[in-house]
Amino acid sequence: MRVTATERAAAIVEEVRATRAGALTITIGTGCCESTAPFLYEDFWPGPDQEIVGEVADVPVYAPAYLRASYPDDDGVVIDVLENQMAESLSIETALDCRLILRGLGVDLGRDDLICEVPNTGHTATVPTIATGGPSRVVGELPEALRHMKLR
Repeated sequence: MRVTATERAAAIVEEVRATRAGALTITIGTGCCESTAPFLYEDFWPGPDQEIVGEVADVPVYAPAYLRASYPDDDGVVIDVLENQMAESLSIETALDCRLILRGLGVDLGRDDLICEVPNTGHTATVPTIATGGPSRVVGELPEALRHMKLR
């Protein structure tokens, strides 16, 4: 499992570190209500099955075995920040009116430059997208191979 962080997440961790005397750690995959949300703690003792899977601004990021198994080899996530998020949480960055979150590795960074462009295939139909203000659903049919597939 590989965990990286955005520059903004690193800046938030550094800002918190400037106000705390204890050792900081980030843990993911241990929350009861927020499941895999990253939590920034001071003087936290990781559980026996947690291992370091990355770091943010020199702060170790821990994940339990079940979560590490979900991201084999170099698969992973990015720790990012949601700004202006009033939240009741034990994660100490919420005192800065923000919240650490997980995003897909190289997929879901909330940046406009990552919006998928549909290649021109010669068809005259337009592809509606949420990003351009179009409908929020795609109309069509599943390929035959997927129509009877069971999903859980």
